[in-house]
Amino acid sequence: MFRPKSTIEQWRIFQAVVEFGGYTQAAEALCKSQSSLNHAVAKLQQSLGVALLEVRGRKAVLTPAGQLFLQRSRQLLTQMEELEGLAQNLERQWEPQINLYLSALQPRERLYRAMARFAPRSRGCRINLFERIHCHFSAMQPGDLMMTEHLPGDQSGLPLDEVLLIPVCAPTHPLAERADNLSVNDLANHTELALHPPIHRAVDWGHSDTAWTVTHYTEALTLIGQGLGYGWLPHHLIQPELELGSLHQLHPVEGSERRLYTYLLTPDPSKLGPAAELLLRLLRSEYPH
Repeated sequence: MFRPKSTIEQWRIFQAVVEFGGYTQAAEALCKSQSSLNHAVAKLQQSLGVALLEVRGRKAVLTPAGQLFLQRSRQLLTQMEELEGLAQNLERQWEPQINLYLSALQPRERLYRAMARFAPRSRGCRINLFERIHCHFSAMQPGDLMMTEHLPGDQSGLPLDEVLLIPVCAPTHPLAERADNLSVNDLANHTELALHPPIHRAVDWGHSDTAWTVTHYTEALTLIGQGLGYGWLPHHLIQPELELGSLHQLHPVEGSERRLYTYLLTPDPSKLGPAAELLLRLLRSEYPH
C-alpha cells in the first residue's frame, strides 16, 4: 500500500509561502513561526528529492519543478476540501447525488440555467441526468425529480413547457413536392420515422403500420434528412434545420401541429433532501406561473 512521504500541512505551507511572497509574510498569515515554515518546506523538498523554492534576497521564488508542484498541490487541497465538505454535508443529511429523469421532448435552456445556478451551491452533490423517451413515474425513488410530458392522473406537477411537434421531411422527398393539404392516404403511402416507445400513444396519436421506429431523436432526424421518410419532430430541436432548408415542413389536412406539455414531478416533496429542495426551488424560479 502506498505511503505518502509528504503531508497536507506541508503542501498548505508551501502554497502559503508562494502566495504571500515569502516565509515572513506566510508565517504572519498562518499565525506560525517562520522557523516552523522553513522546516516544513525543507522537509517537503527533502522527502521529494526535488527543489521547489529558492530564496533570492528576502523572497522565495519557485523553481521550474516548483511551478508544476504548485499547480498539482492546489488541486490536491481542493479535493481534500471537497472530501471533508462532503462528509459534513452527509452528516447534515445533504444528499451526495440527485437523480433527474428528463423526457427527450423537454426543452433544455431553462433547465441548464437552473443547473448552472445550482453547481456553485451544490456542496459536492452531483446530478445524474437520465434522458428517456418515456419517463415512468412509478419507477422514481422518493428523492428523485422528473421532467416529463406524462402526468399521472392522481398526481399534480409544475407546468413547464409547451412542446410543438410538426411533420417534416427532406426537401428531396416526394412529399415535399406537394407539402400542403396532404391527406391521410398521402402520408400512408410513405414511410414514417417514429420514436419507440411512441410518445404519441399517450394522447392517441397513432403511427402507420409500416412506420420505422427508432429510440432517439438523433436517429429520426438523420434518417428523415436522408430522405428515407417523414416524421413528427419537436420544433425547438429542428428549428436550425428548418431555417437552413435541410428539412421541409409538411401541412396535412388533419392538422400540421401536435402539442404536448411537460411537467416537473417528484414522488413525495416531503421526502426531498436539502440539495434536491434547492434544485427544485431553482427550477421553479425558471418557470414562473
